[in-house]
Amino acid sequence: MTIRVRLALPEDVHAVRFVGHATWPATYGPEMGAEYVLAGLDNYWNSDAITDAIQRGCIDVAESADVIVGMTHVEELGPDLVMWKLYVVPDQQHQGTGHALVGSAKVRAVAHGSDLLTEYEPGNERVRGFYEREGFDATPAPWPGTDAIWLRWRSGTVPH
Repeated sequence: MTIRVRLALPEDVHAVRFVGHATWPATYGPEMGAEYVLAGLDNYWNSDAITDAIQRGCIDVAESADVIVGMTHVEELGPDLVMWKLYVVPDQQHQGTGHALVGSAKVRAVAHGSDLLTEYEPGNERVRGFYEREGFDATPAPWPGTDAIWLRWRSGTVPH
C-alpha cells in the first residue's frame, strides 16, 4: 500500500470531514459518550471549520489509491506548531499512515523553525505509545487548567 501525504485542497472538505465522522465515534464514544462525539463533530468537523483550516494551509491529507484515508491539522501556537488533529480511518490504521502524517507535520515544524506539540486524553495509552515511538516527550501544558497530556517533538531532532 502506497501512502501519499499532501496539503489538503478545497475540494477535499467532504473527504476530510468523512475522516472525522469515521474516527470520532470509536475514538471518543466509549469513554466520553455519544453526546460528546456529536458535539465534537458539530464543532470541529463542520464544513466551515474544515474549509477555513484548509484555506489557511493547516490540513494535510494522506491518500491511498487516490482516496483520503487520514489527516492532520497543524497550526501555530506561539513559537511552536501544534498538531491538533491526527486521524486515520479505522481500516487503514497500523499500516504506516499515521507515521507518514506525523512525518509531514515534523517537516512543517523544521521548516517553521519550531517544535511540534500535540496532546491526548489521559488514559489513552495506545496514543501515548504511538507518540513516544514518534519521538515525542512529555512537556508542560501551554496553559493551566487542562486535563490533556501534552507532548513535544523537538525540531532539532531528526524525523523518524
